[in-house]
This record gives sequence, C-alpha cells and structure tokens, in this order.
Amino acid sequence: MKKVILATLISGVMSASALAANSGSGEVTFTGSIISAPCSIAPGVENQEVELGQVSDVTLIAGGASSAQPFSIKLEGCNLEGDNVVKVTFNGTEVVNGETNTGMLQITGDASGAAVKIMSASGALVKVNSVYQQAFVKGDNELKFSAALQGFKGATVVPGNFSAVTNFTLTYQ
Repeated sequence: MKKVILATLISGVMSASALAANSGSGEVTFTGSIISAPCSIAPGVENQEVELGQVSDVTLIAGGASSAQPFSIKLEGCNLEGDNVVKVTFNGTEVVNGETNTGMLQITGDASGAAVKIMSASGALVKVNSVYQQAFVKGDNELKFSAALQGFKGATVVPGNFSAVTNFTLTYQ
C-alpha cells in the first residue's frame, strides 16, 4: 500500500511539473538597421510622440502660443574622426501664412489657424525643411528641442483635434 501511495505522489509531482514547464509560449522579434554614421540613434528615439495638450483657442488668437513641450534625439557612441557637427532636418509640410513661409509645420485634422513650431534648446525657431546645425562630442549626445502650437495673427482659430508629422534626418560634417 505504501508503494502505491508513493507511486501516486511521484506521478502527481511529475505531471504538475510537466504542466508548469509548458505554461505558454511566444515570439520575440528583434529589428533595427545598420547605418553609416559616426553615431548610433538611441533605441526608441527614432519614433516619438509629443503631446501638446488641450490648448485654448484664446491662447492662440493674435499669434499666441501654447507652452513648449520638450523632446530630444539621443545619439550614442559617437566616434569623432573629423566629424563634429550634426545637421538635423525636420521634413514636413511647411505652413504658408499669406505670402510668407513660416518655417512651421502644418497641422491636419479638425483644428486650424495654428501650426507646430519646433525650437532649439535656446528657444530659436528650427525651420521645417531647413538644416539646423549643432556641435557634438565623442561619446553620447542629446540634441534637445521643444515644440509648441503657434497661432497666427489675423487667422481664425478653429477648435478641434489636430496632428502634425515630421521626419528627421541627420547628416554629419
């Protein structure tokens, strides 16, 4: 009788461990790309979303702007072999206000009368489709920017949801 009980206990323990060993499965896919550049772009930085929030139309009337929201491009393992300037270009549809190119990014959606303004760390306008230069050093670097929703003088601000997309490209000199 003791042998039957012992055999039953052993088979129960073994079947429980067999179930625990195969409690699920899945797949992990690793992706990326190899680039010809003196720096690597940090993972997660190549695709970002910057939330500009719910901005009052009153804030934008007469050329006002929302508060600036920071974002950055992180560069890793920069190897200086003569290269010490990185050129950043934010590509997208530039807003024309009247006859003037604004250097700002057009918004799409229900809202209108405003655009996304990209700024450098010093607060200067970084024009869409234009080159912005910044020095970098050996090792890791962070290119800091901010963005705000900018209203236009004389434009009618229409409330609603909006979005704007820009792609950035980096070149080294």
